[in-house]
Amino acid sequence: MYYLTTIGYETERQDRNGNTVVEKLKYLIEAESAEEALLRAAKYTAGDTRGSEVLSVAQQGIECIISEKETPEYYKQ
Repeated sequence: MYYLTTIGYETERQDRNGNTVVEKLKYLIEAESAEEALLRAAKYTAGDTRGSEVLSVAQQGIECIISEKETPEYYKQ
């Protein structure tokens, strides 16, 4: 299964009230459960120097991913 995971990264910018602006980025993570996706996201962000927090994990109804890496036969000319 694939899970769409939103991770918030702290930036150096501040809003009008002086609060740190959070940049929200979305990642598609392959995992067997939402808990496993959360753990993989935490491992992914562990090496980043910015402060981060997993904001959401949602299951995605994706059957497969067609990409040059996963299915190169569809990209041959």
